[in-house]
Amino acid sequence: MEYRFIKDYIISPSERFCQKSPFIIIIVTSYVGDFELRNLFRRHLPREKLESMHATRIFLIAEIPPNEKNLTQSQIEEESKKFHDILQGAFTDSYRNLTIKHLMGLQWVTTNCPNASYILKVDDDTVFRFEKILSILLRTAEDEENFILGYQLNNTEPKRDKTNKWYVSLEEYPEKEYPSYVSGWYYVTTPTVAAKLINEAMYHPYFWVDDVLVTGILIGALKMRIIPLPDEFWYEYMLNVMIHTNKEYWNIEAYNYSFAIVNLAKN
Repeated sequence: MEYRFIKDYIISPSERFCQKSPFIIIIVTSYVGDFELRNLFRRHLPREKLESMHATRIFLIAEIPPNEKNLTQSQIEEESKKFHDILQGAFTDSYRNLTIKHLMGLQWVTTNCPNASYILKVDDDTVFRFEKILSILLRTAEDEENFILGYQLNNTEPKRDKTNKWYVSLEEYPEKEYPSYVSGWYYVTTPTVAAKLINEAMYHPYFWVDDVLVTGILIGALKMRIIPLPDEFWYEYMLNVMIHTNKEYWNIEAYNYSFAIVNLAKN
């Protein structure tokens, strides 16, 4: 039942969004209320800079949850009118709906931007060197379509502690370990793979831990190739681990500083 939401949009970019057939499309998962994070992302990768590198970007959000009393849909609509980079799905924005949001982004790109060469999927609180991934992709063979490139995670276990926000019950996932998968923080694939993932998802039970389902279970079922990012990306990975595991100390200033560190980092 959950998958019926994948094509239901409240706001979507214009039909001209992919008119220039960009080399790479960045899809950014973002919580609907995280205006500041999205604006920070825009400042570090302005539209003009993206266009100069034959890239474009959309933010994936969903409907405002009922408990958010200070957010209004008109705020989201104003943001969309100003930046033209919002894709809002017709489902509630929550952790349990992350898989819907993830697949929605892949679905939209494959439908509206089929001539793009690559898709870069990131979270809005992930820091990275965009120029570096471009240099790797430019060295990739043009006929290499069936792959996913990212941080491969092996032998990870579901969280069984009910106090953990990522708690997964035995009914949701009965196995002791997840299959090898790629971190949803940051990965690259192609529209060809994205289309296959969307089709394959319909044959699997819904699982709300999106990277496990999309880049683990579905990639495994399709026997797609996982390519680990080169060692030179290890710095970014460790920095993102620190950001994601120390949220109680996390703030916009620290995130902004992290971007500066990554942009200055040596190989």
